[in-house]
Amino acid sequence: MKDGTIDIAVWNIEADGGRNAERRQLALDILAALKPDVLLQQEAKYSRENGRRLMHATEKRLKLRGFLSTPNPDVDADIATAVYLRPELFHVAEQKPRAKPWWLHPCHVQAQLADCPVPLNLVSFHKCFYDAGKRLTEAGWLTILAEPGIATIAAGDTNSYPRRPEPLPLPDWSTVTDRAHMVHRTYVDSTGQRHSDTRPDGALIDAGYVDLARHAADHFGSNGAGALAATAGFDKPHQGGPQRIDRGYASGGVESALEHVEVIENKQSREATDHALVLYRYHPTRLKHVLTQPNRLRKRAG
Repeated sequence: MKDGTIDIAVWNIEADGGRNAERRQLALDILAALKPDVLLQQEAKYSRENGRRLMHATEKRLKLRGFLSTPNPDVDADIATAVYLRPELFHVAEQKPRAKPWWLHPCHVQAQLADCPVPLNLVSFHKCFYDAGKRLTEAGWLTILAEPGIATIAAGDTNSYPRRPEPLPLPDWSTVTDRAHMVHRTYVDSTGQRHSDTRPDGALIDAGYVDLARHAADHFGSNGAGALAATAGFDKPHQGGPQRIDRGYASGGVESALEHVEVIENKQSREATDHALVLYRYHPTRLKHVLTQPNRLRKRAG
């Protein structure tokens, strides 16, 4: 906990920073300076190898406890997702093995903040990059963790777009020269027309999730002005350019404890990976209040 906040970092670290940690140390330098209490990482590609060497190195550097998603031997590359927690703050109630229906398995950890009776579900996900239908199914699975009585923070690389219009316009697909990418990021409606894939976001919002960056932009005034910044696609005009595809969602009232959202994208972060780091800051007392309300005890995530 830094300066009276609970900080959650979400970051897709491209190819885990390299098998030999060519860029990983750059990423860890950035994270170590931020001192997050939770890290939700995507593309933990090499973190299982050599007795989880890279995962343990991250634990040591950041002073966090790490978890990896369920192994996936049925894909060409078993690219893990990861959750790291500060052990002084969080007691891990259970790590949930999650597989179907995901393309890449999410890492799902149930943790209790201090002595709060209601567990907080923390999910690091990386949605399918090539199939809009698969992404919608994956979003459907996440709605389970938005059912009444459940508190959840789920975040990661959505490979899709927000449904609600934002300052950053969606790609003009007629100008996108990477036609395979155009197919990956769109869906076809019943009349045969293609549209930018906003359906996963719509499913999560309709189920009761709150897009945390949108919440900051809507409620924090000038302090939320940068929350809707792009997180990927910076050097890819052939794929439509920068977009906000890395997003965090909360359910169960967790958004009420949010204080600040920051998108960290600069020269140093670009040297480490092709995605921006998104940092969510929570007020600890308000978050504990959310996780102690008696009516939340009626149902827990299965």
